[in-house]
Formats: sequence, C-alpha cells, structure tokens
Amino acid sequence: MSMRKFLSVLSIGILWANVGFASSACYTPAELHAEQMLRLHSELMVITVTCRLGSRGENLGSAYGSLTKKHIAVLHEAEQTLTHYFNAHGGNGQDALDRLRTKLGNEFGQKIADVSAPVYCGQYRDKVLSYRKASTDDVQNEVQRMVEVEPSFVPLCAGH
Repeated sequence: MSMRKFLSVLSIGILWANVGFASSACYTPAELHAEQMLRLHSELMVITVTCRLGSRGENLGSAYGSLTKKHIAVLHEAEQTLTHYFNAHGGNGQDALDRLRTKLGNEFGQKIADVSAPVYCGQYRDKVLSYRKASTDDVQNEVQRMVEVEPSFVPLCAGH
C-alpha cells in the first residue's frame, strides 16, 4: 500500500471515529447541572467585568468575590464533574473545562454586544448583588430552572 493511500485510509478512520464520538457524547443530569452552574457563574463574572458597579454604586468585584467564596464548594463540584466528563470522552479535562469557560464568557459577551453595555448593565448589574446574598439552595434551584430552559453545549443522554 502506498503512503498516500495509507494516509487516506487513516484520515477516513479518524474522521469516522470523531463522527461516532460526537454523535454519542451526551450529558447525565449531573453533568448538565454542572454546565448550567458554570454558565451562571460565567454570566455573573461577565456582568461584573462589564458593569463594575451596582445600580447604587456597589462594587461588583467585591460582590462577585464574595459570592464565589460563598458558593465555592458547588462550583468546585461542577468543575470536577465536567473535568471527569471531558477526561472520559477523550480530552484533557482541564483544557476542555477552560475552553468551556471561554465559550460561556464569549456567549455572554455577545449578548452584551447585541444590546450595548449600558443597556445590558441596566438590566443585569444587580444580579451579581442578589447572588452574593443567595443561599446555596437558592443557587441550586436557579441552576435547576436553567437546566430546563437554557441551552447546553452537549445534549442530555436519552432516557434521562
């Protein structure tokens, strides 16, 4: 077999393997919940960076830091869940988690670009302040609501 023919066969095999992987990859309910938890945290980070101040002049950086510290256990759990998912599906879990965080940040950045920062901040800046005060149960309830209505990068596995 010539080298060219070998490389063509190898390329087709790799393509089929990737297609099969993409079509079979799906989330368990816990993995979907983890992605939505990181979606919420990423949204709050983008609001903080973009708006900087609450509607009454509150420092959103401090509020974001407080809410992250308050909810660090559930955030770490979400990160670990997705890192394990990405590792199990043929990738470097930490790199894939970083790419997911970047995608989420870009998604919210696009929403801001679509309406303008002043309009977006007028609508969402105080969301950071409310989550600083939210209990873990309140955050979990919001994430569960998001599971039902927000988009996800990976579909829920059939039967869940």
